[in-house]
Amino acid sequence: MAPKCSLGVVAATLSFLFSAASAQSSNQPVEPAEAVVAETIVAGAPLLDVETVQLTDAVVARIASDDATAEYADLFAFESDASVAKRDLPSCKTYPGDALWPVELVWDIFDFLLGGQLIKTVPIAAPCYDSKWGSKDDARCSALISTFGKPATHENDPTSIMWPIFQGKTCMVREGTTAADKCTLGGFPEYALNASNVAQIQLALNFARNLNIRLVVKNTGHCYLGKSTGAGSLSIWTHNFQDIDFLPKYQATGYNGAAFRVGAGVTVQQIYRAAEAQRLSVLGGICESVGFVGGYLQGGGHTPLSGYYGMAADSVLAFQVVTADGRFVTASATSNPDLFWALRGGGGGTYGVVTSVIIKAHPKIDVTHSTFVLGNSTDGTQLVSRENFFKGVRKFFESFPTFTDAGTYSFFFIFNTNGQLTLDMKSFFAPGHTKESYNKLTKPFFDTAKELGIPFKTPQNSTYYPTFFSAYWDAWGKTPFPLGTATSLPGNRLIPKSHWTEPAKFEKMFSTLKAHVENGRHFGVYHQSPQNPQKVDNAVSSAWRNAQAFFITSSPVFAANADAATIASANKVLNEDILQPWRDITPASEFGGSYLNEAAVEEPKWQEDFYGTQYSKLLSIKKKYDPRGLFYATTAVGSEEWEVRDVELGVQTQNGKLCRK
Repeated sequence: MAPKCSLGVVAATLSFLFSAASAQSSNQPVEPAEAVVAETIVAGAPLLDVETVQLTDAVVARIASDDATAEYADLFAFESDASVAKRDLPSCKTYPGDALWPVELVWDIFDFLLGGQLIKTVPIAAPCYDSKWGSKDDARCSALISTFGKPATHENDPTSIMWPIFQGKTCMVREGTTAADKCTLGGFPEYALNASNVAQIQLALNFARNLNIRLVVKNTGHCYLGKSTGAGSLSIWTHNFQDIDFLPKYQATGYNGAAFRVGAGVTVQQIYRAAEAQRLSVLGGICESVGFVGGYLQGGGHTPLSGYYGMAADSVLAFQVVTADGRFVTASATSNPDLFWALRGGGGGTYGVVTSVIIKAHPKIDVTHSTFVLGNSTDGTQLVSRENFFKGVRKFFESFPTFTDAGTYSFFFIFNTNGQLTLDMKSFFAPGHTKESYNKLTKPFFDTAKELGIPFKTPQNSTYYPTFFSAYWDAWGKTPFPLGTATSLPGNRLIPKSHWTEPAKFEKMFSTLKAHVENGRHFGVYHQSPQNPQKVDNAVSSAWRNAQAFFITSSPVFAANADAATIASANKVLNEDILQPWRDITPASEFGGSYLNEAAVEEPKWQEDFYGTQYSKLLSIKKKYDPRGLFYATTAVGSEEWEVRDVELGVQTQNGKLCRK
């Protein structure tokens, strides 16, 4: 049976299926749509076991010839160039209640072909409510509340996300709900595929594409912008692609050395531990619960080792990816090189579903890690003038080029608490440094602080570690970042090196900093300058290549039950009062920008601020590999053609129908 690709044919097929539902039993056995392939050495290394099970043309032909599935074959066929040309592009993605939305029988057949891996979504907070998913269960609700701020709660759930505001706050985790409180699906997907092999991902992409259903991809759900959720969607949950293979003698174009092939479900902590076991280092972030292979690597990935090796994406050697046409391909320097270029920094959830990555493993490195708090005590027993405090902060910022030239990285906050100012160094991370070399590097700053009379609120505590992971774990890993809240909105800015090489720009930057702190704004800062020490050509933003510092901030805090007007007000303050002064002095035209993974969801010039000079090239690659827009994520490349018609909450959420503008 030749695949038919028009939506009209699909609609007619569904109409037939609906009328024939009584004649065809959904209990009829259907063989899973998969085959084990013979070729398992790809990109110079063995595929992961989950990648050797694939959807092939022969399997699709079997679906078309099997009496139990023949009528459904159009829904699972691969895309072809001819079918792209012939297919109409509807204005909106197929949504529950639309004529094209599959009836239960179709979802059942789909599930049979998936081997029983389809999950119908139940909101994670359903036990806290009386709803269509069952009666309220106070004990289960209380247990959920106690763990909701822990990453594993969300990693182990097929649809939960770590920042529930983007789900639309339609079923929030809270005790004491009454009959008047409602729990609805909101921005959660209708179904999730618990992917256990590549064939299932291919089948799901074909199904979503051929029925024009919105598709999302989730691993851990750690996303500040809500990219891993979406109302009326089919979600691909990659969490169980957990394999990590060590490749001690890997060879690729321009590289000969140790490497790892890493599955799509692996977290930063897991790959760090795998590298530590081999007495090696890899490039990852500071938050242990981040999915390593997805948005982190594909968004560029800033890292404590950036002073030595640049961005994490710079150490990627190959991807395995399922593209929008349903095909399983390699993206590397020699295979689909344009896709390889885009996947290294051009944003996650945009060009395909990555199932594994091959990354460089770097030599073991020692680290000195230091913490301290400088400034006024809240009880007033240790005081310094505001003038001298900011002189000390200025000296610290002036030292950034010296610090980054020495390969170091820091993460600190400047707090204004009831008028008392402090510089709280959470981690001065100095790879390749002994305590002696760290002290020598930082001595000019601490001498200045002493001369200015800036007291230590918490004494300096410096520790030497023989390996990266041991330092990382004490610095960040064993103290997870807060999550699971819906009480503020994030934002950030990358500050280019020109603000240190041109005195007039430094003065503007520092006066903006003082105003920010004096206004009591949230202000977390990293000194880092990844540049491009490995001299790679990829999609990492030009803003990152020119950065000297990166700061994070947030909107004013609002109550967990805040209404849309309150959230809209906080969102306006974030964008107009907090971030705009920084945008004014760090425009993209001068290599300023914003890190796409931790940004304000309504960043006004996100194309240039997130992607820099690379955006036009990324857009052309997006259209080549995904001509019909199967992959959508808010602020992802090409997303300007779409809008989520969400329920008004005061900020962009994913609780609504996805339509073309």
